[in-house]
Amino acid sequence: MKKSTDILFYFVMLLLLASCTSGRWVVKDEDAVDRSDYEILEQKKFLEVSDTLSPENPVLTLDVKSHTTYQFQQKMLVQRNIQDYRLRPGFVALGLAGAAASFYAANSSRFNSGSAQSLTLNTVGVLLAASGFANLKPVGDPRPVGEERYLENTGTVIETDTVNIQEDEPTPISASVTYKGRIVFEEDLKEILGGHLQIPLAQGFNDLQLTNRDPGSFEVEVTFADSTYHYSYPVSSILEPYAQVTTELTELRSEPSIHPENVLADLTRGSQIRVDTTVDEQWYRVWYGISENYIRRDDAQLIWRSTNFAGNEEVVAVPRVPFGNIDVESNIPVLRETKPNAQALIITNENYDEPLSRRENTHRDGQLMEEYLQKSLGYESSNVHHLTDVQQPDQIYRQIDIISDAVNDSTELFVYIGGYGEIDNGQELYLKSVTPAAGTSARDVPLRAVFSRIASLPDGQTWIVSDIDFSRTLPENFTESEQETLLRSHTSILTEDPGTVWVTGSQLEEPSRLYRSSKGEDKKHHIFPYFFARALQQNRTSVSRIYDLLRQNISYTSRRLHERPQQPMILGDRSVSFTE
Repeated sequence: MKKSTDILFYFVMLLLLASCTSGRWVVKDEDAVDRSDYEILEQKKFLEVSDTLSPENPVLTLDVKSHTTYQFQQKMLVQRNIQDYRLRPGFVALGLAGAAASFYAANSSRFNSGSAQSLTLNTVGVLLAASGFANLKPVGDPRPVGEERYLENTGTVIETDTVNIQEDEPTPISASVTYKGRIVFEEDLKEILGGHLQIPLAQGFNDLQLTNRDPGSFEVEVTFADSTYHYSYPVSSILEPYAQVTTELTELRSEPSIHPENVLADLTRGSQIRVDTTVDEQWYRVWYGISENYIRRDDAQLIWRSTNFAGNEEVVAVPRVPFGNIDVESNIPVLRETKPNAQALIITNENYDEPLSRRENTHRDGQLMEEYLQKSLGYESSNVHHLTDVQQPDQIYRQIDIISDAVNDSTELFVYIGGYGEIDNGQELYLKSVTPAAGTSARDVPLRAVFSRIASLPDGQTWIVSDIDFSRTLPENFTESEQETLLRSHTSILTEDPGTVWVTGSQLEEPSRLYRSSKGEDKKHHIFPYFFARALQQNRTSVSRIYDLLRQNISYTSRRLHERPQQPMILGDRSVSFTE
């Protein structure tokens, strides 16, 4: 009895362990495509643009690709699944009950132990017990274990795909870039390495030095595998606009307006600075470092180049030198006591527009005259009248009328005029007015009329000091004698009476030049007013001694800095002096 029970126990335990899960192969797809078993029927290679052009990356990149037609084998695909099971309690109980009855009868006294009847009943008991445990219930869906295999072929399928060719392609290729019919770049290659063709564009276009506001488009033509590819791109996709300074200096400002307080630095001729946008007809908004600033459009031309172009595009910024840091702006001597009856009129025109360029440092020249009049010669600040960027003659006439109310026979009158001049028909001299604000008109200032009004004022002595550049409007074949006649016809109004002198910084045919060299020497003034102030700094108070210093230094300095002459002139009473 015990032996039969042990046999039943071990059998039941083995059955429990063996019947929890089972695995089997099932058909997943009768016509599955085996992509490892294929044949290439056709292959056609072509080029495709793979990246976007930009000024930071001005390289056209073309990838080699292929339209490839494959024939794949279709096969039956089977996969192996695992199924979980659990016992059915009713069947287990019924099987155990039948097994117990069979064991009881087999081991009762009715049958001899070991007889054929007893053995048969024990076997039946085991089978009944096993049948209760063997009747299992599936739990959940079968679980694939990731094991698959292909069986017999069932057919074929044809597919076309586009793939990248990343190997070296030994196919001849030619590329050319043209701009308005001009070849910018061309190259012939025997193969494409790594499946990529790169066409550099920036250097060729940098060499063109494009200056149009809208440079248009360029064309790219590539021949590969018996096909020709055409591409067209705007120049702005590879280049950016830069402002190239065309004047000696231009101010870099923090705001698009002319004001002494918003100047950050001076940019020298040839400097190139990236343009963010055009603000209006007067200003470019530019990037200097990481900040947005402004320069005048009339002081620069637009040029297109790539961001990483290394050449003469460096920005050369001259730090702004505050007034008082130049040698003649400091150590100003006191030459006499306060002279309350002295009157001064200073006229400086600097901010000219096209076709003239801005006349740099002209306002600073006027400020220099103010400093010496007040600190050295005793002029009261209320008696020094400074007009800047005159647009109409009436502005000057009104100021002379104001001065006329304060002068008498003992008044010392000092007039300084700086700007561009014009010679009209070889007969009249004008001070060029600056471009007025929108909606208004400008009229040049006739110097004959200004001198006539000055001559009508009662005074003790009059100084006319001018740094006017007439050289741009000098008539052709205008002789020296004609120039002298023209000057004397204007100064005769002033010099009919003694005590009036006119000192001018250059001949009519000579430009009035800045005290600046290409090697970095910069006095921030024009040569003539610089040396006029230097003469006063050296305690020269008579017009004759002042003129001696001007004559000795102006021409020499102009030739040294600019390789051109500049001769000052003196007309009128040479006995005039600030201390007599």
